[in-house]
Amino acid sequence: MAEDLGVVCGSAARAREVVAGWGRQASWVDAEVLGLLGEVRRSVPVVLVSNGTTRLEADLAALGLDAVFDAVVNTARLGVAKPAERVYLAAAEWAQMPVTACLFVDDSAGNVAAAEALGMHGHHYLGAAGLRAALRGHGLI
Repeated sequence: MAEDLGVVCGSAARAREVVAGWGRQASWVDAEVLGLLGEVRRSVPVVLVSNGTTRLEADLAALGLDAVFDAVVNTARLGVAKPAERVYLAAAEWAQMPVTACLFVDDSAGNVAAAEALGMHGHHYLGAAGLRAALRGHGLI
């Protein structure tokens, strides 16, 4: 990544610095959302779909989140990113659910719209309260 950004950043050294800084971003876990995931997992599988990097799985483990999901669809490993259809189809396959039985939650309205276009139910995540309401509305908690 740093090599590709060298021109934009003005030098390879500056690009490496920028990439390293991006990689050190602070992470935090929303305890309320984590609790909701646990409730949902009592009745249906929960699959994380992320346009992350190849470090995603290690990052999840470092945060103690590696056992929170039934599966992880990491688009860096899939070779195509949201909102590509293949991503949503992979998530449904990992969940062993028909696409029409899936609820896709994302903080990007465009990604939600893409999932809905395939027949998934969608929720544009803006906070835990809205997520809780959506999960209740779909009978998942």
